[in-house]
Amino acid sequence: MINGVGSTGPTRIGQVKDNKVTATSESEAVAAADSAPAMTPSLVAALAEAGPPINDEKIQAIRSAIAQGRYPIDAQAIAQKMIALDLPN
Repeated sequence: MINGVGSTGPTRIGQVKDNKVTATSESEAVAAADSAPAMTPSLVAALAEAGPPINDEKIQAIRSAIAQGRYPIDAQAIAQKMIALDLPN
């Protein structure tokens, strides 16, 4: 199974919109984003300026684990997930 893909904290939209982190869990952040008003051009510009939500530390840890042979890569599981993303619901 592939873990660690996606957001692990408050949403980027919530952080930029409120200029702070207000949600204490991912589910609260998702609920807040769902109930938020439509994004304004200034919010979109702020999100674009903030850049993608990338966790550089996690990426480096995974790269290191792969290089050291400690990160199992299941090609079949990855392929199944990729196919599932392409299939209509």
